[in-house]
Amino acid sequence: MPQDAPENEKKVLAVEFLQRELLPLQTLTIDFHPSIREGALERELAESLQANRIDPKFLYVTPRQAELWRQVFLRHSPIHSNPEFARIYRETFARVAERLQPGKVHLVGLGCGTGLKELDLYSHLKAYDREVLLSAIDVSHDLVVESAQKLAAAGAGHQRSLVCDLAEASFLAEWLDRVSGELSRLMTFFGLVPNLSPSVVKRLFRSLLRTGDILLVSAHLAPVGEGIELPAAMRSVLPQYDNPETMAWLDAGLENAGLKYLLEAPEMTIGEVEGVPAFIATARWKSKISEPLRLFYSLRYTPSLFENLLREEGFSVELLALTSCREEAIWAVTAARPKI
Repeated sequence: MPQDAPENEKKVLAVEFLQRELLPLQTLTIDFHPSIREGALERELAESLQANRIDPKFLYVTPRQAELWRQVFLRHSPIHSNPEFARIYRETFARVAERLQPGKVHLVGLGCGTGLKELDLYSHLKAYDREVLLSAIDVSHDLVVESAQKLAAAGAGHQRSLVCDLAEASFLAEWLDRVSGELSRLMTFFGLVPNLSPSVVKRLFRSLLRTGDILLVSAHLAPVGEGIELPAAMRSVLPQYDNPETMAWLDAGLENAGLKYLLEAPEMTIGEVEGVPAFIATARWKSKISEPLRLFYSLRYTPSLFENLLREEGFSVELLALTSCREEAIWAVTAARPKI
């Protein structure tokens, strides 16, 4: 957004929503949730520190943090070295594009990141002559801009985009309902399940999914099976997290929070979050505080564990694709009953 953009272009009100005509694709309209404002971020950081943890949003908020995260993804995501990961996304996107009913579709990238997967999905939708309107949503303004620009350049219409923490479930639901209107919605939720607690995922899905929506969800998995038990499966994946690039990204989070010189270097361990196996990054305080600060975690479900979590909440869950190494899967999640 231009630096001289009027202030009312930068605000979203949860109750009063200002409608505008769709702007040219080169001038993307991006809204901001109030919690992203600097003063609000400082208050939320203080609240999370009182609980002896760093809220995940504070690992992505600055351009430098976004770039360091991008380096972690490029160097350590197995999608770059194992063609199986690209295969499951291609197969999923082809199946979804073929299944969708004719007409306009609102493509919503929840936690869009760089938008590469949404761009690939759009190319499949375009091949079936689907008219696509895009909304990119992320806690990082830079990533929202990058994602929206990529899809707009490829030919997608830009509905509106939003800089917002996905934990703001009620706000997101209202914002999306206003932006989508009666449009059919296809939402993506890629790479996020590992970094959100099961309770947060369930609350978010309950708030956002309305009848007829399709939510494509990926999850990293603990590659159990064929004689490999859970502890060995977790150890085999640990190098994707315990590496210099990830530590540099976490260190930047501490620096941005003004905590770098109060803590030892981050460490990565294997544990659990709400009963789900997880890689957990912590940093020990240099003071006499005994409990280390939690910086980050990444959950590793099994397919049955993830499916049972959502089915118990009343969602319909369909496994669309699974890598042969059993490290990642993609599901289609729909509301099995109308939202009340």
